[in-house]
Amino acid sequence: MRRACSRLAVILVLLLAWLPAASLASSTLTLRDAATGLGLDGQVTLAPAPADAVALADSVERILARIDDSRKLTVATTARIDFAGPQALIARAPGYRPLHTVLRPAESGRGDWTLLLDPLEPPDRADVSGASRLLIDGWVHDHRSFRPLAGVRIEVAGLSASTRTGADGYFALEIPAPRVEQGLPKALTVIASKPGYSDWTRHGLLAGSGRVGLQVALGGPAPAGDGHRQLMSRAVWPDADPGARRAGQPTHLRAEQPPASITVGFGDAACSVACCTGKCSNSCVMSLERYVERGLDNEWIASWDHDALAAGAVAYRSYGAWHVLNPPAHGAYDICSSACCQMNEPDTHSGSDEAVASTAGLMLIREGQAFRSEYSAQNNCLLGSASCSNVDLSCGDGFAGSPETGWPCLDDPVGAGRDCFGHGRGMSQWGNHYWTQGPSPRHWKWQLNHYYNDHGAGSDLRTAAISQVLSILSAQAPAEVVFPGQTFTIMLDAENLAASVHRNVLIGASLRRGSDPFIDDPANDRLVQLPGGVSSAQRDFDLPPDATAGSYDLWLALWIDVDRDAAISGDDLSQGLVVFEDALQVGEGVFRDRFEP
Repeated sequence: MRRACSRLAVILVLLLAWLPAASLASSTLTLRDAATGLGLDGQVTLAPAPADAVALADSVERILARIDDSRKLTVATTARIDFAGPQALIARAPGYRPLHTVLRPAESGRGDWTLLLDPLEPPDRADVSGASRLLIDGWVHDHRSFRPLAGVRIEVAGLSASTRTGADGYFALEIPAPRVEQGLPKALTVIASKPGYSDWTRHGLLAGSGRVGLQVALGGPAPAGDGHRQLMSRAVWPDADPGARRAGQPTHLRAEQPPASITVGFGDAACSVACCTGKCSNSCVMSLERYVERGLDNEWIASWDHDALAAGAVAYRSYGAWHVLNPPAHGAYDICSSACCQMNEPDTHSGSDEAVASTAGLMLIREGQAFRSEYSAQNNCLLGSASCSNVDLSCGDGFAGSPETGWPCLDDPVGAGRDCFGHGRGMSQWGNHYWTQGPSPRHWKWQLNHYYNDHGAGSDLRTAAISQVLSILSAQAPAEVVFPGQTFTIMLDAENLAASVHRNVLIGASLRRGSDPFIDDPANDRLVQLPGGVSSAQRDFDLPPDATAGSYDLWLALWIDVDRDAAISGDDLSQGLVVFEDALQVGEGVFRDRFEP
């Protein structure tokens, strides 16, 4: 009996010793600058997280605050990390925004991690010299050490111009802007070469005028494919129903709160080699806004009009956010980086960057959740190309949709006569472009309402709305009596749920006494900037000389300046209306200063 018990004890000891080792994921953690791609020194703090935890900044902060066994790890560009199960993590480095995320080990237990931190201030870069020029610039680093490489030759195939990187790895090469024919720029090939390294070649770079930013990992695998979905010989689109890959709906309080970060599957630690779901060896964590910057110009055409790109930015962001909030069962990453999901590569373009900034944090919301906002190149229901994967073309020519997959028919005349190129679901990308052309161009808010809501007449999946990321928390008018003809200042505290600053915000203000007509003051509707989080703002209000004495309610609203004319109109995007009752006391106008008014 004693011998049997001792044998059992030995077996239990061996089993307990084996189980933790089998469940631990041992990985390489790499810390990098999201703007340059260069290596960083910093610190990560992590702790076990619940299975349904998602990368919302507040959630990650709460988990780390209440867990006693959180641990800190110093990272000198790379470090080894071992963990079992989901981990809430914050990465920090001096001069960079903290990165909040949730790490999930892959089912296989293997896979490495790259954390991309956004700098507080953008790095110094050369300026574009003119409207008809294209500046190609960026940073070159060694693919293993992530240290900058000097003396690397940068050239564009077919052109005689070239340049070399400096000591910090930076280069800038300006060329004439490629010609654009029928909405599509001429594709460029950029080559980086240095003795001792294999050449790096980037094919299929689509850009008009402006700036293209690159990150070059020299010595590693070259970027695969053409780098842009529009150049692919065969249309590849994600499945209509991702239900089999979902790990369960997480619990979070604010449906309109964008995730702080997204984890993207790549084939390398440089986050440059695209891969399809289940075939990605490296998980790259980046802020949601950085993700949209890196991907928008790979899915849309960066030379298109601002409104086409801005509509695309909201769709691209919402699609990625849905995958963060509904993590796949395979673990490791939320979404892949190839055409199997959303294409994402480290190149960016000034035109698409501006579109991302102007729509920061905005998503599409349906049934109280971030919406998986699908799109494809040309959704017109006209078969004429092998690249059409729409399973239901019953809507006919001049209409977009795929009723069999939940997307009802939509009158979309800009697509009439054009072959289907894609799956027909959600938004038509070439439709974005066509709607911005001609005598009556449509802005990005109109386009999103058109394709995802049918302007309020939608049904089934075509019933999504644009989220609200800006809100007024409190406001204060002068406590003392204000007299007709005077100017007073309204102070307010506002919240921006996006991590990035909103630069084109208008504060709308009106006064109303009882059921009297509104008193408006459009002359003072000037643009303000709202950084991420809670901040203060103000605006003046000119009280008309004929204002009646009494107590007035203050009506305030924040507007995103969609049409970019610095004035509030119906074309702009309202971000909520707040009414403060009896906020202002207006006195009698006669003899207020011992003189007649």
